[in-house]
Amino acid sequence: MDPVHIFINGCSFLTDRKKEKVYTHTGLELAKIMDLPIAQSLAAGGRGNRRISFTTKLWCEKNPELAKECFFLIGITTGTRFDYPTNDGYKKWHHPSLNTTWKTFSLQRHPAETFFRVLYGYGMDIDQHIQIESIDTIIDLQNFFQAKKYPYVMYKAISDTPIIAKDVKVLFDAIDKTRFFKPETSHYDYILENKLVANMNDPHPNTQGHIEWAKQLKDFIDANNLRTI
Repeated sequence: MDPVHIFINGCSFLTDRKKEKVYTHTGLELAKIMDLPIAQSLAAGGRGNRRISFTTKLWCEKNPELAKECFFLIGITTGTRFDYPTNDGYKKWHHPSLNTTWKTFSLQRHPAETFFRVLYGYGMDIDQHIQIESIDTIIDLQNFFQAKKYPYVMYKAISDTPIIAKDVKVLFDAIDKTRFFKPETSHYDYILENKLVANMNDPHPNTQGHIEWAKQLKDFIDANNLRTI
């Protein structure tokens, strides 16, 4: 059965940016051209891949009948973000259907940067850790969707560092590339290369950057017959 709804999850690259006069996002544009109403969007700015994986699976288990009717769009974000559940109801208004709320350590923010520098001093390979954070999420969700027979497409919203470690490369090669759009690059890279940035102080897609990426995703979905699984 072809899907009749679309589910969206990711980071801020799958949300609008009204303060920068960007009133759309890739998920909304893809929903339009696939002619699928949005069942749910759980995308959240500044959050990481652990939250994407957990909240996607949680939503499916809480809404099994609706999940069966969905096409899933997942924008994998950078592995520099390390999510953790909170006990303070942080931004619960953002996704009121979820009881668990989330915050994130990021390598790019203090004091998290200091924390990870301490781990680095004890032998932590930060690049491998970042890459594993992303790749593990991808494979975990792909296995989940395959087991449930839920059609989906994934892409990288924000790139990680190049893979050098052999063990990490083995798992990267295990990703189902037929359902992963342009695994060698990211939406972030695309908007920088094509000057489709809303604000260079905090690079996110402008309206055209979302429209073009959604069109390419739609072409990829159609070329690979991804509406079914």
